[in-house]
Amino acid sequence: MGYLRIATFSGYNPDDPSYAADLTELDRALTAVLTPDRTRHLRGLIIDLRINGGGSDAMGIHIAERLTDTPYVAYSKRARNDPADPTRFTRPEPIRVTPAHAPRYTGPIAVLTGGSTVSAGETFTQALIGRPGRTVRIGQATQGVFSDTMARPLPNGMVAWLPDEEFLTRTGRTFDGTGIPPQLTDPVFTKEEFAKNRDSAFDRAVNLLRRS
Repeated sequence: MGYLRIATFSGYNPDDPSYAADLTELDRALTAVLTPDRTRHLRGLIIDLRINGGGSDAMGIHIAERLTDTPYVAYSKRARNDPADPTRFTRPEPIRVTPAHAPRYTGPIAVLTGGSTVSAGETFTQALIGRPGRTVRIGQATQGVFSDTMARPLPNGMVAWLPDEEFLTRTGRTFDGTGIPPQLTDPVFTKEEFAKNRDSAFDRAVNLLRRS
């Protein structure tokens, strides 16, 4: 059984904030975690996103490419393009997951989510919905904050950030506001759980994967 906790999708290299440096560090970590031996012998993988502050959506796609042997569409993005008409959007752009040229894990996955799964943590969760192979979401709904933002400077030197995009499922659904719901509901980091020294979502994921 494998356990992978992802707390962020950015800031992997404290000495270099560039995307290229982050990607290099992410690849180094994935190579250390998803070794050829592990990808062959893992019976199940728990991915814990319950405290994830977001970051780069592309980093999430990069991780998803280590979790499939079959190309698929993670989601489609569209942006508002008419300030006077909130129903007008650009044509949806499919964001694809292409299997990586590296060891890949393709077995059962349990994804743990909660209200502190935010932004890129949510788009990564959405990217796994259509993943070929068994993937189940356990815990609580994500926060419901998906959109990239449009920045506009203000006269006083401040900057306004406005969400202007939607992330669509294959059927055209978005999870803005509501968040992505779990398929199996369990408490996440409640006072009652802490008082009993329990992690019900994690335990359920382990039991579920053991039966896979």
